[in-house]
Amino acid sequence: MDPAQFIEGRSRETEIRRDARGRWFNGEDEISHPILARSFDGWVDRAEDGRFCLSNAINWAYVEIDGPAYFVKDVDLGPEGIGLLLSGDLREPLDPASLCQGPEGALWCAVREGRCPARFDNHAVSKMSDTIGEDEEGVYVRIGGQKVRPPEVGDPLSLGLEKR
Repeated sequence: MDPAQFIEGRSRETEIRRDARGRWFNGEDEISHPILARSFDGWVDRAEDGRFCLSNAINWAYVEIDGPAYFVKDVDLGPEGIGLLLSGDLREPLDPASLCQGPEGALWCAVREGRCPARFDNHAVSKMSDTIGEDEEGVYVRIGGQKVRPPEVGDPLSLGLEKR
């Protein structure tokens, strides 16, 4: 069956949402099945109009996301760069050019080919403690032998919107 035929005449709007703590809901009902929640975590993306959606190989649908699209749960520090373990068990390299600081000082970056914002959780930041420093020019992260200076941004949740 052609997937386009399956969704013909159907809406991509849903009542699926994720709160800022990372819990998924369908309307008021929490989605507590761990495999489904982890799958949803890995399917977050941006639709062409800039709204968040769940997208997999078969279909996509709009969802509401409070907070970051992804959480950086862990990091792999290498001599050439930093690997990220994201919510949803996705792995990808850090794009140093996307690194920034939110208004509260948290580290953020863009993931999913730059389309989605990700916030570093405390565990990931603590693993990076030897690479993070501050000098007279401000905060930096040492990546591949270079000091990357993450700029402060007012709205890190808007990371990735320019990719659409």
